Amino acid sequence: MAGFKRGIRKDGMIEALDELAKRDSWWRDVLKDKSLVIGVRDDYLNVYWRGQSIFKVEMKQGRIVATTHPKYLLDPDLSGQIALDCETGAFAVDGLDALTRTYVPGETLGKLKRAASLFAGEEKEGVQAIVNANRHVVDVEIALPAEAGSHSVPRIDIATFNEAGDGVKLVFWEAKVLGNVELRASGEKNVVRQIENYRTVLTGQAANVIESYGVIARNLAAIAKMSGGLRSIAPAVIKVVEGASLTLSSPPDVRLIVYGFDKDQRDGAWKKLLTDNAEHFKDIEILARGNPGDVRL
Repeated sequence: MAGFKRGIRKDGMIEALDELAKRDSWWRDVLKDKSLVIGVRDDYLNVYWRGQSIFKVEMKQGRIVATTHPKYLLDPDLSGQIALDCETGAFAVDGLDALTRTYVPGETLGKLKRAASLFAGEEKEGVQAIVNANRHVVDVEIALPAEAGSHSVPRIDIATFNEAGDGVKLVFWEAKVLGNVELRASGEKNVVRQIENYRTVLTGQAANVIESYGVIARNLAAIAKMSGGLRSIAPAVIKVVEGASLTLSSPPDVRLIVYGFDKDQRDGAWKKLLTDNAEHFKDIEILARGNPGDVRL
């Protein structure tokens, strides 16, 4: 099993991002847009909107390089119909410029977000709302090392720094809408098995996880500073940067968030699911809110 490693450690990358933040650029737009989530990876960043990574940010040959998926460049302002030639099967796209080809500060980021929204499902939209409502979130879409012989990469939705006395505790959260079939307690794919797997992997990687999130805390502080006050970090992150102890429980603290339901569903389907699966869920701390924007981690 590969080791868990996160954090911007490459010489000069943070400084190069700081210089880029001082002028009109896509990066300055990202820093100004507090709804965007910046995920710190292993010497690169992912910039997320509703679970979609609209930028991957790296440093290559001493320069900051950003890439995006072509699907996010489809111009969301396109309208009208495209004719289909029923004889040849060809669409009449000659002369149609369907892609955003030039980044214009203050303008293009909004288009990328609108295009990315087309690919976001209810669950990812909910995670976005949860993250935006909780300043102490430090990571999203957390890929863990795959176990030996497995081609499946476990991914936890959210990580938070929770204050615990003089120190800070690292907590992970799996997020599910009520209708997600993985909330069932039987079958090959279910949330109980997912969380057990997360705990197993995190236990084996505990030292690497704690060290990585210490680096991430410093990276997030540097990013907040270069934003000129537009982005802020939670007190728990500040504590870690200033030297407070960061800990991971044993077993690791992995909790479940359930959202996306109305009052009738809460009193019906959700309560029934809890009752029917009480034994399976007994070791999992569950936070349930109908509206994901009301979730407080």
